Amino acid sequence: MIAAKYAVHRGTVPALVTKEGARLRTSGLSLAGRARAASLYAEGLTLREVAERLGVDEKTVRNAVVEESGLIRPRGRRPHEARRASSA
Repeated sequence: MIAAKYAVHRGTVPALVTKEGARLRTSGLSLAGRARAASLYAEGLTLREVAERLGVDEKTVRNAVVEESGLIRPRGRRPHEARRASSA
């Protein structure tokens, strides 16, 4: 967003930030966050629901599940028990 606002290349902003000695924000989930994401997904929540709970993108959750050796379910309706559990 900053690069677009000032009409510079997106790589220019982090280069300037690090040049001035500031640290860049890291994205993604910590080791504990990845484990939590995988656990919530295994409990039956959707990628979107897990992402909303953890405040990250769905792709981040998907990557975390795969990194934790989880399997991504096919798209479609969830089993009835999982739907009931996520609404509680």
